[in-house]
Amino acid sequence: MKIAIIGAGAVGTWYGGWLAMEGHDVVLVARGQTLEFLREHPVTLRNSSNKWQVRMPVVEDLLSLENVDAVFLATKSLQGSYLPDQLPDGAVLVTMQNSVEMPQLAIEKFGAHRVIPAVVRAFLTKTAIGETLHDGNLQSLTFGSVDPATQHQVLQLEQAFAQTPISPIVVEDILADVWRKAMFVTSLGLLGALVGQPAGVLRTRYRTSLENLMREVQVVAAAHGVELGADAVERMLEFVDKQDGLSTTSMQRDIMAKSSNELDAQAGAIVRMAEQVGIEPVGYRLAVEALSF
Repeated sequence: MKIAIIGAGAVGTWYGGWLAMEGHDVVLVARGQTLEFLREHPVTLRNSSNKWQVRMPVVEDLLSLENVDAVFLATKSLQGSYLPDQLPDGAVLVTMQNSVEMPQLAIEKFGAHRVIPAVVRAFLTKTAIGETLHDGNLQSLTFGSVDPATQHQVLQLEQAFAQTPISPIVVEDILADVWRKAMFVTSLGLLGALVGQPAGVLRTRYRTSLENLMREVQVVAAAHGVELGADAVERMLEFVDKQDGLSTTSMQRDIMAKSSNELDAQAGAIVRMAEQVGIEPVGYRLAVEALSF
């Protein structure tokens, strides 16, 4: 496959780097210092025991590329939701952000026949420009078609990632998985940032508040026609109970460090999606507004 990846951060370099090492034609789309660095240096991928380096071409303009099969949108949504102005002819867009809003925005702009929503699950850290650290555990990409027109590209991507250490998981209802991840990572990160505590405290002292935030996500998803299952919140709380008690989400860490963060893209998106269907997300709105000051 020929794949263009917008964003040369942790997700873009890790997922793109492994595809490139397996022989796929992967091009990074970057700007500024990242663009200049990657023109001269390989991407470095590391875990606790190994290091890999791979050179990938890098360009500034997505539309300068031809014969692209898929465009991975792998940027962090730090200032609202970013979408390219156009896609290369024939290419589909694979959305990879932690945002329930992004697939909808992409479908509205390009059409469902050109969008493949995806969910990234991997603990990745950008340690320097072009350098990504993986914790050595989970690494997967869950994706699926929202229109029959993309089924061929979904199959291609499944076959491509099957050659790598990254597990491809194809599901029929990909939007449900997008919302399930938000139920976990956005609720946990939002409450964690609000009270300044890690998962172990959130699931005990603030368990009721965490459950209420998760239920708000479930209600908003259902109003958008996405059913997560009657026991979705209970199962998600059980999943939280299995996590390291000191763990925090990247959004929480960024907010607490007073750096650029995804509060609007993750939590603000759920508020906006609730407003679209006439639901008042009491907990989400309160937390977002409190953290926005």
